[in-house]
Amino acid sequence: MSCCGQSGGRLVINQKDIDAGLALELEYSGGRTVTVSGSVTGKSYTFSGLQRLGAVDLRDAMGILRDSRFRLKRVIQPKQETEGEAIA
Repeated sequence: MSCCGQSGGRLVINQKDIDAGLALELEYSGGRTVTVSGSVTGKSYTFSGLQRLGAVDLRDAMGILRDSRFRLKRVIQPKQETEGEAIA
């Protein structure tokens, strides 16, 4: 069974996912500390041998995943707004 827009081993992302704040958790396989800049948002993401996992804006993730030291770990669903509670 597929979830989160995943079908047949592919992740399908649409504008609604981007607007909702969907993120991807990436895993770094290197040992030294590395800081990469997102090509879309310009945000800096730091990974190291001790801090291998990091949440990345999905718009930046595609560029970072071109580096063989990174792989997709999981999809991070945005927090849903509950009735009577606004998310800041």
